[in-house]
Amino acid sequence: MKSGIIKKTTSYIMGIPMNEADIDTPELVYNRIKASDEFELKEINFDDKNICPMVTVGYKEMEFIVDLKIEPVSAISPDFMFSHPVPDECVKQIKQANNGLTVSITFNDDILASHHFQLKLLNCIIPELAAVVDFNVRRIFSPLWLKQVAASAVAPGPAYIYSINIAADRENSSEGAGRAWVFTQGLNRCGFMELEVINAEEKNIDFYATSISIAANKAISEKTFPGEMEPFDVASLEEGKKLTVSWRFWKGEMDVFPDGVLGVGSRRPKAQNMFNGILFIAPNDGSEKKLVRANEVNPFSLEKAVIEYSPEESERIATLAKETLPNFVKGFAVPNAKGIVKIRMAAPEGSEKDIEYVWAEVDSIAGETVYCTAVHDALFSEEIKANEKFQVNVSEIADWLLNIRGSRVAPDNAFLVKLN
Repeated sequence: MKSGIIKKTTSYIMGIPMNEADIDTPELVYNRIKASDEFELKEINFDDKNICPMVTVGYKEMEFIVDLKIEPVSAISPDFMFSHPVPDECVKQIKQANNGLTVSITFNDDILASHHFQLKLLNCIIPELAAVVDFNVRRIFSPLWLKQVAASAVAPGPAYIYSINIAADRENSSEGAGRAWVFTQGLNRCGFMELEVINAEEKNIDFYATSISIAANKAISEKTFPGEMEPFDVASLEEGKKLTVSWRFWKGEMDVFPDGVLGVGSRRPKAQNMFNGILFIAPNDGSEKKLVRANEVNPFSLEKAVIEYSPEESERIATLAKETLPNFVKGFAVPNAKGIVKIRMAAPEGSEKDIEYVWAEVDSIAGETVYCTAVHDALFSEEIKANEKFQVNVSEIADWLLNIRGSRVAPDNAFLVKLN
């Protein structure tokens, strides 16, 4: 295994209806697709292999072949985690429901648009949902989140495509020296290798998880993935340094780790024996590309890591931020809420970039004016320095984050403001 690009696996997302009569017959589903202004029902067939209806649906300038399969809710494993708070009446329905409707597709080259289509279609064909279950990431999402996603002009971000899982290795941990296995799920449906860290020190889990998330976000947004042991610069750090990562196919790494370690030998589930790569990191200054197994790296600060996104991804982020700005303003008004915003600025003439961004803590908001304090120096402009106070129009916000009573709210989950 040398290439990090593989044949995409199927993406499976189930909707659990509040009323199971809504998915009683395929005709009900077909009629809802036909009635939608967003979709074109081009063809109806039957998938003999998976024994379920199969439809061809047009969406924008794309076309997807979709399996529509009624499946028992018991297919949801007890280890599935809730990614969002779910209303009490929905939790009750999840527990008593018999069946859900699973929408299965293969992503095309536009990963985020494919995911968005799958979620929009699910929202279209089930009028009222109790929950959204993504089998690829083993997560359960709020129906309120799905409503937000379906109404949005842009797709949810890369972080919704995959999950990062942490399994404690109690057998190889001792007091004060915990070990763990960190691994992703969901990247295979993008046509990418899953990433993992075996025999990780629990005290450094945040470093491993952050490194993986930065690499995965970069790969998904750029629609590319490095080859085996090929250096992949995924973020800029301070003082010109880079976060550089790669991977090695799991089979070639099994002899490296001690017997009995979680993720090795009999302690490696068959589900992880497919397209998985052990994460390597190059803790370099932008010149040296020596790659080291992630669990052997001395962790370094990723607090100010900056992913240099493509213009398309930067535009997606900015569009979603503007779309959800009313949620930010409302959430910041909650007592003791804290907010941070990314301000879009014109770079000085002669700079490498036309536009640059500065993160700033919000001090107050008055009408259309945001009063804030810069978190860091502007990269090109001399006008904004760290800890300097300045003011901008709300329209200049290109991204935002809120902390409301310990709950992290961002444009991708802006609906949470209503719950706080």
